[in-house]
Amino acid sequence: MPGLPKRMRTPLRGSAKRMMNKFPLVGLMLALLTLPTLAQVRPDAYRVGHKINIGGEYALFNSDYFAGNHSLNKSAFALYGNYSILNGRWPVAGEINFSKMVGSEPGNGSEYSLLVGPTIGRNFGRLEPFAKVGLGIGHFSFTGAPPQQLGTHLAIGFGGGLEYHLTRRITLRPLDYTYERWNFSPNALSPSVLGFGASYRIH
Repeated sequence: MPGLPKRMRTPLRGSAKRMMNKFPLVGLMLALLTLPTLAQVRPDAYRVGHKINIGGEYALFNSDYFAGNHSLNKSAFALYGNYSILNGRWPVAGEINFSKMVGSEPGNGSEYSLLVGPTIGRNFGRLEPFAKVGLGIGHFSFTGAPPQQLGTHLAIGFGGGLEYHLTRRITLRPLDYTYERWNFSPNALSPSVLGFGASYRIH
């Protein structure tokens, strides 16, 4: 029956492949559209010293739990903060990221994750592509799901994106993608988040 959770009927398969087919294409398009106009901006001297930024994003969430298209492109929001450790040509920072699906699901299901880990970027003036990895937790709830699936699970995430330092205080993040892997029964759960937003430097 359409709309029923696939994890209650068949083992996980194909979700990660569908997600990787959809999201990287969108990310590549955003990067190609942004790169030509922003890469020519000259670097500024303010990219020196430690920084603390806090930010937020609107995102599309692939829950990887429900059958068919019920898992894809659910609205989500993300909050993040980072502390820059090294700056210059290869910026390194520690980042904490919280993302939560807000789109309604059959049976009032919800998912959210909290990940902490390093990011490393490459500075091209004001433009900065970056890669990241995080370790943390993922939380799942769904009315009628098996008890072993409910609650909090160990999670790891890999991803990357693109930042543009608009001013000394404001940094745009037009692309931020994270692929997650949860310790989930009976098969690992692989949600993913594709977002865009901005952050503000508080220190």
